[in-house]
Amino acid sequence: MRQPADHPPRPPGRRRRPAPQRLLAGFLGTTGALLGCVALLRLTDHPWLLPSLGGSCVILFGMARGVMAQPRSFLGGHLLATLVGLAFRAGHLGFGGPVELWAAAAVGAALTAMTATRTIHSPAGANPLVVFAEQAGPGFLVAPLLPGLAVLFGAAFLVNNLARPWGAGPWPRFRKASPRRRAVPDSAANPGGKRT
Repeated sequence: MRQPADHPPRPPGRRRRPAPQRLLAGFLGTTGALLGCVALLRLTDHPWLLPSLGGSCVILFGMARGVMAQPRSFLGGHLLATLVGLAFRAGHLGFGGPVELWAAAAVGAALTAMTATRTIHSPAGANPLVVFAEQAGPGFLVAPLLPGLAVLFGAAFLVNNLARPWGAGPWPRFRKASPRRRAVPDSAANPGGKRT
């Protein structure tokens, strides 16, 4: 949609500021989601998962239209990175060696796996470190990871699908992203006004 001639075009890369209602919804959604996760984590022995989930809130509520906020990346990234962390921790327990080397390699392998499966979710990169720090076993997937992800998903679904300007919805978005708009307006690219 073209802007009126008397209104200068917005420079490429600049976006509108979010509405105050959207900022408040993101704040309340993040706070509520993390309080729900805190309640769940208190029932387990794994409090250090919270920073990873907090990073996910930034993406789910602050960048809800982005690729990393979609279920494939959010859920897939967390699950895959955690599985890689658990596998590398089992390797460390079986073969020994410096724990730092195993933990660093686990993060590298998690990134590789997420990239190969197109499930990159940056906060999930911390999950292998959490697995090592908390000496977690396979039960880590059942509690606290899956309940934590379910709480965040539910909160993001509710908040992002609120009526505009509160929500960013529709979320999640299952359709392909629309083609990028041209950075240069037609009038600037074709100063003579002739059609090509």
